[in-house]
Amino acid sequence: MTGLQSMFQGCMGRSVKASLAVLLLTSGHHAYGGLLYGTPWRLHMVGVAAVTTGVLLASLRVLRASRGGWRGELAFAVLTLTTLAVPVGMIGAFEGLYNHVLKDVLYFGGAPTNLLSQLFPPPTYELPNDVLFELTGVLQPVPAGLALLALVRAFRERWTSGPGRANRNVAEVR
Repeated sequence: MTGLQSMFQGCMGRSVKASLAVLLLTSGHHAYGGLLYGTPWRLHMVGVAAVTTGVLLASLRVLRASRGGWRGELAFAVLTLTTLAVPVGMIGAFEGLYNHVLKDVLYFGGAPTNLLSQLFPPPTYELPNDVLFELTGVLQPVPAGLALLALVRAFRERWTSGPGRANRNVAEVR
């Protein structure tokens, strides 16, 4: 097993892998949308994804190296908060579920145009008119959900471990 493979072992490693999938997917989605719709401001998400990727990878590395103590606690907290805020919350729930899943369900379900315009005002939002853009949009909650599930499992393992074992074992949870 390579160092990179072992870094992504366990629940927290799987959460980070799924989070990285969200970030890669949303980067492609926003870059494509920026070009497709002539909205270069969408490219800001590529920068957000890059910074978030750096924070996640650095925190996971510290967590793996620490095996306890305040550095391990801090790394676990940073990983948790970053995962919940960006890949799960901002991208999976808001961008994926609201901006795409709900919009598509309402649009293809025949919702009135004025309701769609109120909920999804142009030019920030586009009504469905491109399969690739919508597909990459509605897929974002899938890896975000996997990231959340793995994170919950990491918490469960952390709090069900015996005293003094939580920080040591969280990096090794399978």
